[in-house]
Amino acid sequence: MADWFVVRLPGHGNEAVAWAAVDGEGHLLAAPGSGTLAEAAHAVAGRKVAVLVPAGDVLLTDAALPAKSGAKLAQVVPFALEEQVADDIDTLHFAVGRRDALSGRTAIAVVDKAIMQAVIANVQRAGLAPAALFSEASLIAANPGQAVAWLEGDALVLRVGDRPAVVAPVTSLQDTFTLLAATKAYGDGVDAASVSLLLYAPAADWQRHAGELGFLQEHFAAARVQILPQGSLPWLASQIERAGAVNLLQGDYQQRAAATHDLRRWRVPAALAAALVLLFAGTRLLEIRRLNAAERALDVEIEQTFRAAMPGALDARDARQRMEQRYRALQDNGGQVGLLPALSAFASARAASPDATLEGLSLREGALDLRVRAGDAESLDRINRELRAKGLAAEITSGTAAESGYEGRIQIRLAGA
Repeated sequence: MADWFVVRLPGHGNEAVAWAAVDGEGHLLAAPGSGTLAEAAHAVAGRKVAVLVPAGDVLLTDAALPAKSGAKLAQVVPFALEEQVADDIDTLHFAVGRRDALSGRTAIAVVDKAIMQAVIANVQRAGLAPAALFSEASLIAANPGQAVAWLEGDALVLRVGDRPAVVAPVTSLQDTFTLLAATKAYGDGVDAASVSLLLYAPAADWQRHAGELGFLQEHFAAARVQILPQGSLPWLASQIERAGAVNLLQGDYQQRAAATHDLRRWRVPAALAAALVLLFAGTRLLEIRRLNAAERALDVEIEQTFRAAMPGALDARDARQRMEQRYRALQDNGGQVGLLPALSAFASARAASPDATLEGLSLREGALDLRVRAGDAESLDRINRELRAKGLAAEITSGTAAESGYEGRIQIRLAGA
């Protein structure tokens, strides 16, 4: 495992930047330092750089997401968390972490885009090229059988099992932990009296709350305090390889951060160049095969659609021309809408739920029946509302939750029906 150079950005006060170097197992390689970002850049010494953002600037949460990856999953995440965030989702950056094998939920970090832009601009201006950008709270590793808390200044971060870390303000430990218990921070139906607490704190911060140790011992099944003699940063840095933190450098921000790094460390041997050429050729060949397979699948779908729209037709040749004739005949009936406008309206309405896909369709008794797979029931309902807004007689006739989303049927009454 590579060595890490961890830079901790200051909060909203005027304190200096702090940094520490650790090996892959989290052991300190040198005494922690502090100063300006430029001074931190001079101390990197070729190590992989991670920058820590104040815990209060990032929301850590999780969500049940469909089995997608890459750009498709990134499109779904903002809608999955729309009810959990108060700000306009267009102003927020969503970073996706690991999917928990037991719960099936995926870790997500949410941060204001303005904060991301400011942080990246500042660290790059100082000459730092971070490989990772983490929330401080995300570096608290889960401890099986214990709730882990970190106290510093006027904030406390709590991590319980594989649940996302929670950031809470602190006036007194009693008020804070009472509030956390009321908000079910330990899990549904889990009482604090059944939980063991391990609390980390720098010496000065614990000294202000040491008189509340008795409350902690009464509130929890067991309570232990671990003093951090060198401050919080060495402890946070020591957990970087095992905390499973969500890297905020994703999407556009990943490309920006990587650009400076690549310019500074660009070394491409001739053997690697040859391998890239071979890889490109192989990728192109696979892409051609994929497109050919997609074309064959599309031909099958066209024929299936034609036979659904033209019951009894045996010959699928000239399918488009014959369906256009059928469409004009339906339009002449003066009813609500024709087949092709209905399909066009559905394609337009699908923009309201980009994760939705059309699994199949059938035409019978003057009605177009669409079988749709969406991320959830709300996505299906949004499509139906969009169709109605376009003046179509549309309604959801069935719906059921499936392992990879939500399956439902939308019926559109056609002309003459």
